[in-house]
Amino acid sequence: MRLEGTLDAFSLPDIFQLLSFTKKTGGLHLRRGDLHGVVFFNSGSVTGASADQGRQALGRRLVGAGHVSDEALMQAVDRAAGDPGIGLAKALAEAGAADESVLTSLMAEQAVDSVFDLLRWPEGDFGFVVDETNPDDLGVALPVDDVVSEARRRLDYWQTVSRTIPSPDSVLVISAHAPADLSINADEWSMLGLVDGRRGVHELIALTGRGEFTCVSALAAMVDRGLLAVRGGDDGDAASALIRRHHVLSRLETGIPVSSSSLAAAVSGTAEPAPVEQHAAFPQQSSSMSGSAMLSATPTGETPVRPEDRNVTPARPEPFLPRRTPDHPEDHVPASTMTAVNAVGSHSGGSVVGSSAVAAAVAPASSPYIERDPSVNKSLLLRLIAGVRGL
Repeated sequence: MRLEGTLDAFSLPDIFQLLSFTKKTGGLHLRRGDLHGVVFFNSGSVTGASADQGRQALGRRLVGAGHVSDEALMQAVDRAAGDPGIGLAKALAEAGAADESVLTSLMAEQAVDSVFDLLRWPEGDFGFVVDETNPDDLGVALPVDDVVSEARRRLDYWQTVSRTIPSPDSVLVISAHAPADLSINADEWSMLGLVDGRRGVHELIALTGRGEFTCVSALAAMVDRGLLAVRGGDDGDAASALIRRHHVLSRLETGIPVSSSSLAAAVSGTAEPAPVEQHAAFPQQSSSMSGSAMLSATPTGETPVRPEDRNVTPARPEPFLPRRTPDHPEDHVPASTMTAVNAVGSHSGGSVVGSSAVAAAVAPASSPYIERDPSVNKSLLLRLIAGVRGL
């Protein structure tokens, strides 16, 4: 005769008692919507269980506990995927990739957690498949009475835990103030490292793989001891509290009154940063601008200056004295006059013929300036003129 029915007609502990009394071997399958749970029995004892067959609960528990390496996990996953009769835990045990005592302990913990989850189902269907084997059978045999008693104890304690952590979506943060007792064990330390003020409790459960009751109970204990706090707005968040207080102090620096909206924006990270005192040698730049953006942020038509080409050393006075100006400076000689002088000099072949010739070559009637070839020595030219006059 096939054993099947609904949970509203038969309670789950009564079904367990029946299977234990009759020494049945097989798998008790339970379904509720998209969830599919199963409890395996061998001669009336529980050998394993899962509250959600769609998830590798035991495998996640092994990974979360850090008892398996990447290489061993990949090999075990390949074997379990190729052989439906072999589960992940059994593949790891047969390969010697994990301590068998650790595997059996986690298997027993997983079975109790799954029964606890299944006992909280308000409704669902069940069906027992005779002689169905557990793919992760590692020789664990848990008496039904012990499993049901522990699951019921957890149900009673769950009411207290739910008052501390009201929802699986609750977000926990590390407390801003250190409690008097800072002693924590290894499991609490590993969970504390996953609390970042953004992850919900359900995410922490998935990362640790330890099961809902075990994980939530440990988190609630740390909340009660003051290590963690359930986040409500920015309450209990040390970083948000500091940001809020610094924003309040900014009024004394900027003179801008602090409103409730600006305070909320500062805590959420959407407020504009407070102005920073600007040093004369280091102009304030936007922290979000890259090097290429700063090079392009110059007025139109100007050549951008690279940061490495900027001279931040103040200019020093020139150590040399300024050039002395003559008492009687000469007037500027136009270039056109110089051209005319050169033309005359080339025409006469470079020779001087009489004072009139020199005067005509040097000072044309149309120009008030006396032009000279820059290649001619001035002293020599004056001596030649004086010699001509002396003849």
